Amino acid sequence: MKEKKLEHIVYINLPEKFAQSFGDFKLDTTIPLPIELPLGQKEIDPDQVTIEAIVAAMLTIIAYRNEDKHFEYYKNFVLAAQPTAIEELNVAAIAKQQQKDYEFSEELFLAVYHMLPQAASCINLAMLYSFRAKEAQSEKNEKVTDFFLEKALHTLEEGLEKFGEDEQILAELGSYEAFLGNIELAQEYLERYMKVGIEGEKKQKLKKLLKDIQFQVDSDTQIKQAYDFMMLQEEEKALEIINKFLVKNPKVWQGHFIKAWALRTKKEYDKAEESLLECLKLGEKNAEIYNELSICALEKGDKELAKNYLDIAIEFDEENLTYLSNLAYLYLTDKQFDEAKEWIEKARKLAPEDKQILDMMEYYSEETGESFGPIIQEEYVKTPDPQNKDKKEDEEDDGYEEELEELENEDDDEEDEEHHCHCHDDGDDEHHCHCHDDK
Repeated sequence: MKEKKLEHIVYINLPEKFAQSFGDFKLDTTIPLPIELPLGQKEIDPDQVTIEAIVAAMLTIIAYRNEDKHFEYYKNFVLAAQPTAIEELNVAAIAKQQQKDYEFSEELFLAVYHMLPQAASCINLAMLYSFRAKEAQSEKNEKVTDFFLEKALHTLEEGLEKFGEDEQILAELGSYEAFLGNIELAQEYLERYMKVGIEGEKKQKLKKLLKDIQFQVDSDTQIKQAYDFMMLQEEEKALEIINKFLVKNPKVWQGHFIKAWALRTKKEYDKAEESLLECLKLGEKNAEIYNELSICALEKGDKELAKNYLDIAIEFDEENLTYLSNLAYLYLTDKQFDEAKEWIEKARKLAPEDKQILDMMEYYSEETGESFGPIIQEEYVKTPDPQNKDKKEDEEDDGYEEELEELENEDDDEEDEEHHCHCHDDGDDEHHCHCHDDK
């Protein structure tokens, strides 16, 4: 729209005899006046030259070409011809936004912002972009969503650079970054806001948001420390950190999960199971929790429960090769050959050349006298699982390494257990934006 509107603007010069004044403002006949050509016209009809038409064209230039050499003259012309222009433009911009005439609304907000640069007009413009991003998101248009999110953020950042430590812009930026999940940036902006913000309901809301963010940052740090110790196979140090964390944060499921992981590697299966069940009580359900429960159940001798837990894990992560092959193995060792074949078939569709799967197929054929036919590919839609989106199946600690090695008839030394934790994936964590709390 910007380019089209500017392309349709032509300029006229008024003769000296038309020079007149609007209050203290005097027309300068040496400066060409813009006017927009109506659609389909190549020339302006003299009858179409009105103050209103000239002001409308000037507003377009003010909005989209604020570097124009006659910008100040056009701005003063508009304010002289229409002293209440700023207020009227704001009202019109809001009305156009409500009517979903977003491009015209943007032009009006831009004109206000350039004519009267202040934090409020900066925020109004950013809110329009934020609104458009939200609408595009509801229409599942990711490209447009990202475009307007970036425009909103850029507008606020530009405003902060222009107006300094403005409390309203800092509040918007803090809330906006929190909404986007950039918690460290959100924390920085909100801490700056707290230094300049006036006490009131808005500040109280943002204090709570900042407290939540600080808690998350602190939690992430401690959980990461415990996780790092687990990766170094230092379970005692991991437990020391995570136990202290859980004293203060008993309702953070990630803490209980890492505790369970550490306890399980120490072969304290009852305690590990207890911590895993606490994760479920806190409302978290994901494939890794049920996989860990399956390992604990197996080590405690309850193979049927282990199968059930693995079955649930697969519901959350349908293409996890480790889970599929482990469940196939459990059925195979229990001589439940029909079930074993079903899970082997699913596993080999994902990795037809995987050695463990080939060994299970061979063992199945030796025991039953049946062979496997060619792989039949089926198309199905996988249910998205934010908690496991980055899982690397070959790095999973499946808990059945020794049994699979026996099945493969290999004499290699037992491999060190590995476990890939996704505590920080946090697919369900949301940061709520307060951009529209105070219009």
